[in-house]
Amino acid sequence: MWKIYRIILLWICVILIESAEESDEELVYVQAIWRHGDRAPNKLPYPNDAYNETAWPRGWGEITNVGIMEMYELGQFFRRRYASFITNYSGKDVNMISSKSSRTIASALAVLRGFFPASGQEVWLGNEQWQPIPLQIATTNAMLKPTSFDCLKYEIETEKENELFIRNINKKYVYFFEFLANVTGFKKVDFKKAASLYNIQREIDHNMTQPAWIYQTWSQFNNETTIDIIKDLKRIYRISKFNSSQKARLRGGLLMEDWISRAKNVSLGLPVTPRKIKLHSAVCFFFFRFLNFITSVITILLKFTTKFCKER
Repeated sequence: MWKIYRIILLWICVILIESAEESDEELVYVQAIWRHGDRAPNKLPYPNDAYNETAWPRGWGEITNVGIMEMYELGQFFRRRYASFITNYSGKDVNMISSKSSRTIASALAVLRGFFPASGQEVWLGNEQWQPIPLQIATTNAMLKPTSFDCLKYEIETEKENELFIRNINKKYVYFFEFLANVTGFKKVDFKKAASLYNIQREIDHNMTQPAWIYQTWSQFNNETTIDIIKDLKRIYRISKFNSSQKARLRGGLLMEDWISRAKNVSLGLPVTPRKIKLHSAVCFFFFRFLNFITSVITILLKFTTKFCKER
């Protein structure tokens, strides 16, 4: 039988969760999926924001240098971990698939650079360690970005579950939302709009000076700062989109079926493609749903480069 003898959830390259069970069995197969590296906001976070697209060298929504390094280090982690399992790239042994998003494609390329630096006869230019390694791009995104497709059943399920919940959130934070509307320049701020302001955190992470209201404390919310409250609202909003097994199945089932099918074939000794390692580079919404499908409900915001790995 196929069994998961080690499950790893990584924050960049730090192991957060590892099963206590150990195995003396020889490693046979690896499947892994991760969220792309650090990126710029998809658009101007709010009308009054001082930082327009010129603040982000590659433009809105694109991977940053921080994100490239995160993914490169993830590739190096793979290289160290699987050094005795695979040494050089072979298209028959390894396959990388990415969603159509430019940041997931760039993340996949950075991982491959860290995982398979050119050596020996692979070196094609002086001391250059980069080598062109092909990756597959999911043309329909059905597997790695199912949210790009309409799913009426999912929408009905989500609306039914969240209607009262969202109403209560809007009521609880009514004055906070009015404050946000005044300082951001939005005509109106509701739960969804407030959650979207979490993009401000990306600016903070890149040492961009923020206006005083970002760090204003709120006594009615345990003296948390504005950005802390926004972060919590983002967490709640994200969870509300996938916090049931039904939602997870509707949005994460295709990849899960692919994983299980490949796992069964490996356990039965049947040929699989690729022969050793299958890698997936995905966007964050899908990654949340996929993890919820496999594990219990996740109640935290997953950072960039969070990774799930299944070994046999």
